[in-house]
Amino acid sequence: MGVQKAQRYCRNENRLVLAERQTPNRVLHLLLTVVTAGLWLVVWIPLELFAPAAYRCPICGDKCQPVTRKIRRQLESH
Repeated sequence: MGVQKAQRYCRNENRLVLAERQTPNRVLHLLLTVVTAGLWLVVWIPLELFAPAAYRCPICGDKCQPVTRKIRRQLESH
């Protein structure tokens, strides 16, 4: 598993954080697909399509929201 990071808004912390989410190891899945002559695609495709992990705050662990203009304005006004 890899880790993808992006700036997101955490409600609990009430600030922007560098949130993280787990991503599948595509090299491993490709290798398994080749070794099993394509049979692993039955597992890999649904995993990619239906299991996107949510970004989580590294401080509190709660789910984070994308940064919108509204959130940015609220944070700048404080």
